[in-house]
Order: sequence, then structure tokens, then C-alpha cells
Amino acid sequence: MNASMEKVLIVDDSAVTRTLIGDILNGTYELDFQENGADGIAAAHSFLPALILLDIHLPDIDGYEVCRRLKDDEQTREVPIIFITAMDSEQERVKGFEAGAEDYVVKPFYAGELQARVKAHLATRRAKAQAVELGQLKIFKEMAVALSHEINNPLTTLYGCLHLLRAEAGSGEAVAENLALMRAELDRVRQITEKLGRASRVAETSYHRDVTMIDLDNI
Repeated sequence: MNASMEKVLIVDDSAVTRTLIGDILNGTYELDFQENGADGIAAAHSFLPALILLDIHLPDIDGYEVCRRLKDDEQTREVPIIFITAMDSEQERVKGFEAGAEDYVVKPFYAGELQARVKAHLATRRAKAQAVELGQLKIFKEMAVALSHEINNPLTTLYGCLHLLRAEAGSGEAVAENLALMRAELDRVRQITEKLGRASRVAETSYHRDVTMIDLDNI
């Protein structure tokens, strides 16, 4: 299985429908099949699919309730859900959209139609994620520039004090070494502020357990 494939969760109790969807989407997406609502919800939380194809008439929890639960959960709220059903009434469609579904495919469906709808909703989700990332980058850059400015002011003062200390310290070797060490550390701080000012991306690195921090080497 290609690790870069987007994961699509199919929740349908019909073996025929699962086989048909598998024939249409297999090879393009990584597919996971579940036969009832409870297992579908558990699977969605387990691996967070990129998209869910959801039957309405399931043997335990109906698709409307499954959809509502997933949309009420912060972890799965942004996952697009496409209902798959044999029911094509306006009332059924409205009920599906009110439950939070993004789209509706009626059985029997054409292969090209299903492929197009899945592709379109995945593209929309990627665009939304990119917009969020760009917004986060804008905030990060504004903060980085402000921090760089705030740090540079006292840093300039410290460089001035270090220069005066050098002039007054004489030629003692130990003093000279300590002053050189101070200068090196001040240079490191200056380099960090310059990186912050030039930041063009937000890069994270693992810090401790589930905590991450900004990776200054890769911003």
C-alpha cells in the first residue's frame, strides 16, 4: 500500500456495495471497510480518514446519527462525509445535509460520478487545510518579527556593555576567555533573532512525549 495515498473509510452493510466501491476506488485511495455505524465511528477515530462514504441504513446506528456524532467531535469534525443511499427524496437529502454531510450519492451510481465527487471533496479539504496553514504562518511571521525586534533592542545594549568591559578588563587571560565566551553566546542570540525575522515557514520538532516546539533550524 502506498503510504502517500489518502485514506477513505467506507461504512456500508451491503457486501455488494462495498465490493463495487472497492473496484472503483481501489488503487487510487487506501480503503477501509466497516459494516455498521459503531465500527465506522471507531475506525474514524482510530486512523482519521481523509473522507467517509457512509450508508444511511445501517443495522445498528443509522447513518444520520453516525454523521452527527462525527461532526460533533472535534477530532473528526473536518472529515468530509458523503452519504450513499438508495433513497432519493428531497426529505432524505435535507435530513442528510442537516446531519452535517457534505454530499449525497444515490444508488445505483456511476463509477465516474463517485470518483469525481470523492476527488472534489478531497481537493476542497486540502484547500481548507492549506488556508489554515497559511493563516498560522502569517501569525507566526508577525510574532517572529515582533520578537526579533524586542530582542534586538537589549541585545544592542549588551554588545555595547561587552565592548566597554573589554576596554576596561586589561589583558588577563581568564577575563579575556570569559568575554570571548559572552560574545559568542550573544552572537548565537543574534543569529536566532535573524532567523526569526526571515522565517518563511513553521517547522516543528518533537520536544517531550506529546509536546512539540518550533524548530529554529528549519524555519
